[in-house]
Amino acid sequence: MIHGHDGGVAVPDPRAPVDDDLADFAIWVLGRSEAVAPLEEALHRTTGRPRTMPVVAVLVALLLLAMEDRPLLLTSVTDLLYRRLSSDIRDRLSLTGRVDDRRSFLAAYRRVRYCFYAICSVVDPSPLAKNRRLSAEEAEARSRPMDPTDIDEARRRLETLVNALLEACTAVLDDREREAFDGSVGLDATPVPLFSRGPSVRSGLTASDPDGGWYVRDGDHRDEDGPTGKKRTRIAWALEATLVTMAPSPGAAPTHPNLVLGLALTRPGADPGGTAARLLASIRSRGHRAGFLGADRAYSGARPEKFHLPAAALGYSVVMDYRVGELGRQANTGGAVLVEGTWYCPSMPEGLVTATVDHRAGRIDEATYRDRITARRAYRLKRKDGPDADGYARLTCPALGNHPGLMCPLRPSSLTPRDGRLKVIDPPGEPPKLCRQTAITIAPDIGARHRQVLDFASEEWARHYATLRNTIEGTNGYLKDPAHETLGQPGRRRVRGIAAQSIFCAFLVMAANLRKIRAFRALVADGRTADIAARARRRRTSVGDHLPTTS
Repeated sequence: MIHGHDGGVAVPDPRAPVDDDLADFAIWVLGRSEAVAPLEEALHRTTGRPRTMPVVAVLVALLLLAMEDRPLLLTSVTDLLYRRLSSDIRDRLSLTGRVDDRRSFLAAYRRVRYCFYAICSVVDPSPLAKNRRLSAEEAEARSRPMDPTDIDEARRRLETLVNALLEACTAVLDDREREAFDGSVGLDATPVPLFSRGPSVRSGLTASDPDGGWYVRDGDHRDEDGPTGKKRTRIAWALEATLVTMAPSPGAAPTHPNLVLGLALTRPGADPGGTAARLLASIRSRGHRAGFLGADRAYSGARPEKFHLPAAALGYSVVMDYRVGELGRQANTGGAVLVEGTWYCPSMPEGLVTATVDHRAGRIDEATYRDRITARRAYRLKRKDGPDADGYARLTCPALGNHPGLMCPLRPSSLTPRDGRLKVIDPPGEPPKLCRQTAITIAPDIGARHRQVLDFASEEWARHYATLRNTIEGTNGYLKDPAHETLGQPGRRRVRGIAAQSIFCAFLVMAANLRKIRAFRALVADGRTADIAARARRRRTSVGDHLPTTS
């Protein structure tokens, strides 16, 4: 113990030097991103006083703080750059000047702050005045003039920057880990509370961070009345982070870490489908494959031209659940009936059509529901061709072909042999195209909002949906771990504005990705990946626990 003057105990300075290897790694990772050079180019000026703080230095400091599980504060960035880095690392970052006292520290802090907010100014899609609670008139007067085109372009630059930072994490993967990813991803949105109170109805003042919105638990998380007119419960003044995360194959041992590949922050409930589509397009443009895409009920209600059709065009196969009002029949064309995402024969019994509705209403038990979902298979249309480059598919009646799965009076060739196959009892009185032709062509936009590749509620669908949803929900919890990134704690991100929050959140997600890579490799080294694939027992006891021993 170190004793100070007059017998007191000296308090050690908690600031520890940053290991050169860690700093080298952060510089290397950011060097693999396509984020730094465009920012330096955008901030380059030929007139005025030269900027002495390099962009890369601020970004490296933010990544190091995030990896150390420290709050992302610009004072901490200044302290790290000028007090905790070795002289060799500072030279590599082209840092000049010294910090010997409070005055020199404040001067360095001003340089850091100026550089960070210069970065934000290049990518800020918000025209709103921040950092002050203003009246409506003052807020209007202080807003920047931005037309919708300017806003869209700034948002594009912001999302490009954020996702370039995340993509740098994939450079850490080795070839085996990278190739093991089959393109399947989980998609979800989670609240990111802001270091700001919301607007005041009583005083009429705006929020100090007006880019946020009230996040509510229900619906699509917007601050609106519920379906009965009742106000939804507000959770927090927040932004909403849409995340796209790598997912494993159902039931298989993990072969790669489940990294976050896409991130975008928006006001809660602001175009969730369009935001997701932009992220998926970004992921595909970076060379990643497309596989299954797990999405919850918030996305089943999105407009198809905003989400479902773009996802299909990008090559993703959506695996999703439905709200109560979306169950049962969802579309029809040429006699084909879309029931919970799959095209079926128009003569499928009503009890099979309403199986999920009846189950959720408690009219049938689980065993009956499973039997009815299985019985649907006989009525499922068979794919004859496609989808082609335009998304058109040719489907044919299940009672046609060399091995018809259904017996139908309208298809005499299906009636023999009588081998126990299901038989259509009540065929349409006026047979539609499907019953008269060998096949029908279905356009990609018909029923696009609800279509799925896997049969809804089937065992295969359940395995994929559970894996994809558990992966993204686990990622949400991972990012909000209070011992690490603490994404849910706004006091550790004390900046305002969607641009600043997006950059800070990107570094927190980067740190989580790097932590995942380290943890995955530890599992591989210990030979414990097979244990992860084993389904955890959820029941407290089993009759098998009471088997008598033979000895």
